[in-house]
Amino acid sequence: MDSSNRSFYLKEQKEAKLRFTFVSEARTLLRTVGHPPVIGTAKAKLLKRPIPLHVIYEVTHRCNLSCEYCDRHTPLPNELSFDDASRIFDEFVRLGMLGMTLDGGEPLVRQDIDKIIDKLHSTGTQITINTNGILIPQKLHSVRKAKLIYVSLDGPEPFHDCMRGTGSYRRAIRGIRTARDAGIEVKLRCTLNRHNLASVPELVRLAEELQCQIAFQPALNSLFQNSKRNGSAWEPEVAEFRKVIRWLAEQKRRNQFIGNRYASLKHFLYYPNPKEPPCSAGWIHVTMDPEGFLYHCGQVSRIPQKINVLQFGVEEAFRKINRRGCDQCWCASLVDTNYIWGLQVSKFMPYGVERVLEDVQELEEVSTRPEALSSGLESQWSGISESAGAV
Repeated sequence: MDSSNRSFYLKEQKEAKLRFTFVSEARTLLRTVGHPPVIGTAKAKLLKRPIPLHVIYEVTHRCNLSCEYCDRHTPLPNELSFDDASRIFDEFVRLGMLGMTLDGGEPLVRQDIDKIIDKLHSTGTQITINTNGILIPQKLHSVRKAKLIYVSLDGPEPFHDCMRGTGSYRRAIRGIRTARDAGIEVKLRCTLNRHNLASVPELVRLAEELQCQIAFQPALNSLFQNSKRNGSAWEPEVAEFRKVIRWLAEQKRRNQFIGNRYASLKHFLYYPNPKEPPCSAGWIHVTMDPEGFLYHCGQVSRIPQKINVLQFGVEEAFRKINRRGCDQCWCASLVDTNYIWGLQVSKFMPYGVERVLEDVQELEEVSTRPEALSSGLESQWSGISESAGAV
């Protein structure tokens, strides 16, 4: 084979592999979310009509752990009663809700969580539970009704227990194995902090052993934007964090247990620089806190609280929420959803990582120039920078 034919052959081979990757990603996405959410998302996008296809309900902020980097483990005084929550679920279903994520705190510590799960199950709502895994064995009869369980795992035992408390790792692993043995789909979620970056390869091997995908995302100073909290004790060192993300992007080509899509891995290479993805918040998903306050995104500041479903009703409250994007989106599943919403297909392809790194370097060089520094206050005030939307 001469050089020109060989070049053509290699090009055809590369394009065929990319087409296969795209089709594989699309099939995986469709199998994960199902046809109705895809149809609903298309309707919201094309008709510009918001639909609460998925609701993240923080059933309680109470938790049986006190993770160092988390600031959402103090119960709020006026949690929704079961009767109020049940009525709200019915209203959301009427508006088009197909799925609900039960979040916390730790959702399984709520005393009436069994009744909440039963109610959702009776409406045909697909249930996802975010949990630390500890209470899965005790709540297995209810957890069985969930389509998917996300269990937080922050590293091998020393790292996990350092962040979450002695014994929490073994109890989490027991919960994961209990759920897997019961036939429940489990995915792992790891918050990368400055102490556990070096343990990522070991976590990926553990995910393979447990037969669960694992997704990674950075630890932040707070779960809520505009917080004055000091996260320097746990926020990851930037250069090391980016090395880990590059390693994950490379390993993902041959390891099915890395749960991030390429979209979130590429996006995370910008961390902690402002980077605004397309935003689906408030268009196809919404967050409700334990007291019934509604937010287009769970990461926004909770001050002030204005829109409550008990006061306005679900339909009016959903209509009232704002739908503005931001440049501080660092939740893996949310980032991937946002790029799907934005129809940015190339983000889900394995190529382009080096181009992203070049873009990051260029942005950081620009941001250190005197003229950029002098306009920093104005950029912070507006919350938007021209480069934040660059791809």
